[in-house]
Formats: sequence, C-alpha cells, structure tokens
Amino acid sequence: LVESPRWHAGRLWFADWTNGEILAVTPDGTCEVVVQHQSLPLCFDHLPDARAVLVSNQERALLAVDDDGSLTRYADLAPLSQFGCNDIVVDGRGNAYVNSPNFDFAAGPPDSAVAPGFVALVRPDGSATVVADDISFPNGMAVTADNSTLVVADSYRHCLVGYDIGDDGMLSDRRVWADLGPGTPDGICLDAEDACWYADVPNQWVRRV
Repeated sequence: LVESPRWHAGRLWFADWTNGEILAVTPDGTCEVVVQHQSLPLCFDHLPDARAVLVSNQERALLAVDDDGSLTRYADLAPLSQFGCNDIVVDGRGNAYVNSPNFDFAAGPPDSAVAPGFVALVRPDGSATVVADDISFPNGMAVTADNSTLVVADSYRHCLVGYDIGDDGMLSDRRVWADLGPGTPDGICLDAEDACWYADVPNQWVRRV
C-alpha cells in the first residue's frame, strides 16, 4: 500500500503501510528498505540534515531515522490529539508541520460547524504547537519552494487551503488556495511551477491545479 512518495537525493522514497516499511528506489529500479516500523498512518518527510522523520502513531511521536536505520524520538505528539496524527511536511528551515483529523475515523466526524482537524508546528527543538484549526480531515501538505506558503488538503471540504508561513514558522492569512468542486484531495505535492497535484480516491483521478 504505497503512500507518502518523496523525491530525495536522487531516489524516490515511499511508505508501504501494509508491511510497515519505508523504501527508496533508484531510477534503475533498485529498491532498498530504509526502515521498518509498524504505524498507521506511516507518513514521513526529510529534515534539512537529510534525516527522514516519520509520524508514528504507535509511539505517538515523530521519530527520526538514523543512518543505520534505527529510530530515535524527535518530538512528542501525544499532547496534540488522543486520535493520533496523519501527514507531515518539512520546510526549508527545518520546521515540520504535522496534521490530525482529530476524531475517531471509525465513528465518523462529529456533527458540528467547526471541524476538529488541525495542523501543528514541530520546531527543530522538538516543541509542538497547534498553528491552524477548523480543518475537515486534513490530508496531504506541501510547502512552496520559497518557504512562504503551506498548502493543506482539506478533504471533506473539497478544497486546498493555503497559509502564509512566518519566519518563526507560525501560520497566518488562511484562504482557499483552490476550490476543487467535487474533488476530494488526499496526497498532494507541488511541482517546479508551484502547481499542486492531488490524488482523489473517491473519484479515482489525479489532477493538477
């Protein structure tokens, strides 16, 4: 079950949620298992020092992947939500953004005007702070190349939302970055033109915005 694709250091990295593995593939097809860890979800990104850091709902923490494949605790996520976290993206300053739908998925979202989902900022010192809320099932996230904007897939509201990123990592100026009509964004990425590609599971398509 392939998730969380990342291009890093000339290889395509991805998570296999079924087997609890993060793998890296070279352009010639050589595949290496970088780390094994059972967690659902199993999303990750790379820090500026090239270490991968992954969301572990088993440990309720961010875990850094060391050169030998071992895992060390990078940040405690337990205080953020009793329901665990979902996706992650790291900006060029080393700030990690982690999100959570913040409800029991099996029971369905609460019937309320304000959605429980949020985005938290995890700074390089390991501190974690909620910096955006009222997101209806946050999914994939991406940061523009100039580190100025965070884009978040607001799945249940069928849109991409954008935030300005401050020098301190805080978010401001929330706006609808793109109204996707019937689209339900899941994983997203930005290309060289800062256009957004999103995968849509219910509609079985990939679209570029």
